[in-house]
Amino acid sequence: MRDLRRGIRAAALAALFALGAGSASAAVTLWQLQGVTFDDGTTVSGSLAYDDGPNAVTSWWIRVQGGSGLLPFTYVPANSSTIMAGSLLHTTADYVEFRSTEGGNGVVPRVLRLMPQWYFESTPTPSTMAVITIPAVSGEGMGGTSARSVAGGQFKNVMLVPPVALVDVIEFYHAGFDHYFMSANPPEIDALDTGFFTGWARTGHSFKAYVTGSSPGTTLRPVCRYYGLPSAGIDSHFYSASAAECWQVNAYFGTEWQIESDNVFQVALPDTTTGVCPGGTVPVYRVFNNKHDANHRYMTSTVVRAQMEAAGWIREGYGPDATIMCAVGAP
Repeated sequence: MRDLRRGIRAAALAALFALGAGSASAAVTLWQLQGVTFDDGTTVSGSLAYDDGPNAVTSWWIRVQGGSGLLPFTYVPANSSTIMAGSLLHTTADYVEFRSTEGGNGVVPRVLRLMPQWYFESTPTPSTMAVITIPAVSGEGMGGTSARSVAGGQFKNVMLVPPVALVDVIEFYHAGFDHYFMSANPPEIDALDTGFFTGWARTGHSFKAYVTGSSPGTTLRPVCRYYGLPSAGIDSHFYSASAAECWQVNAYFGTEWQIESDNVFQVALPDTTTGVCPGGTVPVYRVFNNKHDANHRYMTSTVVRAQMEAAGWIREGYGPDATIMCAVGAP
């Protein structure tokens, strides 16, 4: 009976995820992570889609937050890859592994491995599957090491596709500080507009991005936000759509810059060699004031950038035109 079950599990790996709860024959299924935690209090949320044709996870948005030892991180197709291991490849369990793809220059890959309690023998496909708590094959760490182990949680078979929603990223300026700041967070924007945070006013510039949690597609990346500590003489914010740059800020300037979020909104990253943005997006440029308080400004206008450069600011970005990220919409 055990051998028979193993054979069924291997043959039914393609039916792992069935779109629409209870359908074992559907090609694609969507699974949501619910209540998944690690042993240090870290939480894991998000969802993934599975295609039983190529036996692969084809889309995912998995966010790891809290706990200790590692930065928060959002795994999406643009910054990570997946590995599916079935019972024929692993003698004790099946698992899905997410591995960040931005490495080199000191950047160590992030690895998240989740081992669901698969019930391939069941027909129809179950509505939920627990996440087994075996540290050897489940958890999250750097470069393949399991720094944190899964304590519990489940996958839930769901019908709803993750939303795709746009948000305006609004720019503000503080004349007293000569600092620029941008936000896509409505409560934060309201606090700036109403004077709760005094001295800030809208510049009239903005660009569009996708909200945190939007369906990732193949190009969307999370944008991290760091806060330069006043104790270091900075009191400013820094944004990046590059997982490598987000990691480097913490690794090299962690005593001066504190991460506030790994995902404040989502945009595309340009080709890091040419600086070319994907179709349907508009280049966003970044300039640096070249002062100890380290303020940065982000804009879509080359005219505004030229004005900032004339005032002594330095452009930062990829390719000959120094593009730093790619907002939604055409120029």
